[in-house]
Amino acid sequence: MKTIFGKVAISYTHNNASAGRCRAPAAVRVCRAICCAVMVGSAGCSGPDDVSQQESVLIRTDRLTVTRAQFDRAFETARIAYSDDRSVDPETIKNARRRLLDQMAEEVIINRRAKELGIILDDAEVETAIQEIKKDYPEEEFARMLLESAIPYPLWKDRLRVRLLMEKVVDLELVQPVNITVQDIEEYYKTHEDDFAVEDENSPAMDLNRHIVERLRRQMVEAAYPKWIDELRTRYGLEINWELWEQSQGPGAGSNGQGKE
Repeated sequence: MKTIFGKVAISYTHNNASAGRCRAPAAVRVCRAICCAVMVGSAGCSGPDDVSQQESVLIRTDRLTVTRAQFDRAFETARIAYSDDRSVDPETIKNARRRLLDQMAEEVIINRRAKELGIILDDAEVETAIQEIKKDYPEEEFARMLLESAIPYPLWKDRLRVRLLMEKVVDLELVQPVNITVQDIEEYYKTHEDDFAVEDENSPAMDLNRHIVERLRRQMVEAAYPKWIDELRTRYGLEINWELWEQSQGPGAGSNGQGKE
């Protein structure tokens, strides 16, 4: 469920069908962006005062909310993008809905943190990221993948913007504080020497050290991420309306969680 986009840990659900069509590094980047765009969905975060019917709120923090209707739209978008001719059993649908609920809750929390920290994302940053994704990848192929995944380009761009904002928050909060020492590098190499046996023959020491630093940083960020998210949940009073969640599951679907978070 958790992967690394660049330097930071961001949750997303991988689409094996789409990934199977990716044949080059650029294509992999596009697939990852598509997966994140679809499965996180359109949270449509709004302030509490913007919700006309408070009982429809599914996810709530002190200042941001997600309604049941917003969740349902996000999930339907995901179902369209991932649909095929095979029937999907109810348990798979139930598990997918719960994963999306968790992902949207994390997105709301990080969005709330971005607002508190005053972190913004300008249009130039988004355009730079888009060009990086499209680099060395035929324009028509990129558009074809979006079309096959039933994702409108504006929606994909909007979700890319959300992911980039999340990356900026995680980079500031988790990546930048990481301090990797020479001793850390040496210890990691000693405990994983067999893994680097082949790489040692073809890679200069500087490249090898950089590779180890990247691995260590990724491990440290992934290890710190759950605690960080839990602290933000408490800080912003995250609540999930489990009664409403049970109603949204349909007959016999039940609930995967109880109480409020």
